[in-house]
Amino acid sequence: MAVQVPSQTMQIAFPMNQTVSEILQILGEPDRVAARALRHYLLDVCLQRLEQARQQIDRYEQKYGSDYGTFNRHVGTDETFLEAMNSAHPLWEVDAIEWAYRVEEEEAWRNRSETVLRAL
Repeated sequence: MAVQVPSQTMQIAFPMNQTVSEILQILGEPDRVAARALRHYLLDVCLQRLEQARQQIDRYEQKYGSDYGTFNRHVGTDETFLEAMNSAHPLWEVDAIEWAYRVEEEEAWRNRSETVLRAL
């Protein structure tokens, strides 16, 4: 069976036993049913990854008392703030690297989930 992914020319082929194929026939056109199921699965995975990134971001926001953009701006422009960070959180730079990564990751998974939603 091949599943046509909308707005793309990619086809995915996977083996199916006769029982699954029969159930798909009952539910409707097998290719459409399988494509819809795949999109729902992809959306579920995107939302899980989005939530994981958000949880990490929330952890850093609680730890440092601000969102990443504000934190980054203060570190780069406010010497008093920077000194306080160095004193209170000597490893803040390590956190800031992961925090930035998580913010980018959240945006990427949000974009992917929106792409999948448009395909539904």
